[in-house]
Amino acid sequence: MSSYSIRKELHVQASKEIIFDALTNSKEIVKYYPLSEVVSDWKVGGEVLYKGEVDGAEFTDFGIIEKLARPNEYRYRYWSDNHGTERILKNYLSIHYKLIDEESGTKLVLEQDNLRSKELFELMNDIVWDSLLEGLRIHVETGT
Repeated sequence: MSSYSIRKELHVQASKEIIFDALTNSKEIVKYYPLSEVVSDWKVGGEVLYKGEVDGAEFTDFGIIEKLARPNEYRYRYWSDNHGTERILKNYLSIHYKLIDEESGTKLVLEQDNLRSKELFELMNDIVWDSLLEGLRIHVETGT
């Protein structure tokens, strides 16, 4: 079975430190991503749980932190109980955030790998990530 990958880039008028904190602070994440709770000890090898609701159905993304290189990179892999796949290693997706200094802010690079269906790829690429990253951008630029 083939898999799909997504790459998004976004300019954010905030420092890498502020963006990194927004990506790795449980209390901050729920302010801009449509989640009800994020649970983690924020250590490499540790678990991160993203809990939320989509169209009235609760879900949990079960993640494992692979890299925390403050303030430059955050990478984790996860399986979600709303993706309709079995919870086995080959069905885990990878999320990688890279933060790069720019003259007037930071370039955020998002990569998501191992999407196992064209439908999920199209949903995440065409709708979900644009909305999520815009929410993050507004949050760190305005503090709301």
